[in-house]
Amino acid sequence: MTDIYLHGVETVEQNNGPRPVETIDTGIIGLVGTAPDASDDLWPLDTVVPIYGANGEVEGLGAAGTLKDAIDGIFDQASRVSQTILVVRVEPGANINETMSNIIGNSTTYKGMHALRTAQSEHGLKPKLLIAPGFTSSRPTDGIATISVTEGGTGYTSAPTVTITGGAGSGAEAVATINSTTGVVDEIVITKPGFGYTSAPTVTLTGGGATEAATATATVGTVANPVTVELLTLANRFRAGVIKDSTATNTSAAIQDRLDYDTDRLLIVEPMVKVFKDSAAVNEPASARVAGLQARVDYSEGFWVSPSNHVVEGIVGISRPIDHSITDPAAESQLLNKNAIAAIVRAPSGGFKLWGSRVPSSDSLKNFWSVRRAHDTIIDSVEIASEAFIDKPFSLQNLTDIAETVNSALRRWAAMGATLGGRVWLDSSLNTKETWASGHLYISYDAEAPAPIEHITFMFSRNTGYYTVLAENAAREIARLAGTALQTA
Repeated sequence: MTDIYLHGVETVEQNNGPRPVETIDTGIIGLVGTAPDASDDLWPLDTVVPIYGANGEVEGLGAAGTLKDAIDGIFDQASRVSQTILVVRVEPGANINETMSNIIGNSTTYKGMHALRTAQSEHGLKPKLLIAPGFTSSRPTDGIATISVTEGGTGYTSAPTVTITGGAGSGAEAVATINSTTGVVDEIVITKPGFGYTSAPTVTLTGGGATEAATATATVGTVANPVTVELLTLANRFRAGVIKDSTATNTSAAIQDRLDYDTDRLLIVEPMVKVFKDSAAVNEPASARVAGLQARVDYSEGFWVSPSNHVVEGIVGISRPIDHSITDPAAESQLLNKNAIAAIVRAPSGGFKLWGSRVPSSDSLKNFWSVRRAHDTIIDSVEIASEAFIDKPFSLQNLTDIAETVNSALRRWAAMGATLGGRVWLDSSLNTKETWASGHLYISYDAEAPAPIEHITFMFSRNTGYYTVLAENAAREIARLAGTALQTA
């Protein structure tokens, strides 16, 4: 409202009040793969092409490569509300290493999977489930397994930049940590192991203010899947989850594969699935169907619901038998689940189901895939709804409107079962006159998504007192029958 002289009447339209919080779409799938026969006009390389639901246009994709099978697998899980897929096609390489390099792409030029970073600006969509079927199951034996500091150097005031060159491979990255007291490099941590190294590369440390540079040596060995590692960097950026195929060989190998990761944004699935096509049952990666299943569960049951104990549609079997029992802790499926690997099993009730909700996180508070996704959804939805309040002046009205915007959403989510509760408050230790004068407002809120009921224990007890009840009932019935017999005699 302004205070301008007027000899007359005016109306000022007020836009005060809390804003509705719309829950984001959690079923958008980011899919990266190959389709060598695809039309370059319809499916340009390293470009996001959206498919809006099971009736979306897939003309010109071709049957070769990984994309067509993955899209079919996703839409096999479709229900009344279908999935949106953000497809990125990459060029197949001369070998698997070159193809994986194209899948990983380049974060600077938005090639490969990094093209998904353009989806928000180009299409107004953000992927929440990330997959690259056919490229996430291997554990390369030619990656950078370790980097050892041979000389710590002197005089470092900040961490130096680590550069890895040579060895005929690509993709390896690492960061150095320094001892702030002694000014030496303590450790070099591999953040991306890379692949394709035929010999140990050269490790160079530059910058950091050193008076004498540190030195280090690398060794080549078995490493985490590089495509999965890169997908996880996007998952952190998007607040998304990655669904990864395990080794599909045996449980021991699957567990070794799982040990490559410590994150709550990854669902590992074992084994592959059998799909009937071209008059035969063939093995396909399970990740596409699990992504489609998760999207279906989101739309039909809720974004906070685990995909575990749901039927995987469109498959005729699994690539290897997995012993499964819901009562025997020694069953193979139980061992996989214990090690944060979801299994596709033949359920005792019939059908092939996904079994397992745990993620490979070392933090016991971050055990469940569904809880991570629910909290991501809440955080994203609140942030988007709060855009309307940015740059408004500090006032009692605006502060209460912001708080009630969040409170109303928390009440709605609790009523739906998405959370166990939630509240909003202003933390006086954060919200000082200095922070407010600098334009910074802190809104604190909490919420807790429900964990899946993973373990049910029935406490059974015998009660011989029921014999007394039986005897009393029998005595009454016998007496009644005897009385009836006397009356009819």
